[in-house]
Amino acid sequence: MGAATFQIFRESQTHVSREAATVEKRITELLCIGREMGVSTSWTESEEPLPRSEAEERFEKLAEEWRRECAHLSSIREKVLHPAYQQIIGMGKDALPLLLRELEREPDHWFWALWAITQENPVLPEHRGRVRLMAQDWLDWARRRGIRW
Repeated sequence: MGAATFQIFRESQTHVSREAATVEKRITELLCIGREMGVSTSWTESEEPLPRSEAEERFEKLAEEWRRECAHLSSIREKVLHPAYQQIIGMGKDALPLLLRELEREPDHWFWALWAITQENPVLPEHRGRVRLMAQDWLDWARRRGIRW
């Protein structure tokens, strides 16, 4: 997937995914508004993937540590109290899309972290204890809210 960059002035730069046609329309509107206001703007596209963020690198390191050190544990309580898991919760909203991506890739016990960050629990009562169904409930919840991962 390519990346698009919208730049206002020279010091502010935001990477935007071009998955939907509406993104391009919104960027075009922003460019027009910028021109009307006399603000210097530019739009460039690239086929290069977006660079991995510090949050992604930190999350992956902590998630790997958590998996490695908790693989033998049967207690969910012990797993969620592990320092790496707690640090992921401490990342706050930055961890949300990373947790969702992880749930989609390989469902695991990320539910406590998701609840701690969002203060919501979309898991249906009949799905409790069934990791794959719980993961699907969270992914559906995120899609309904327009959260991308």
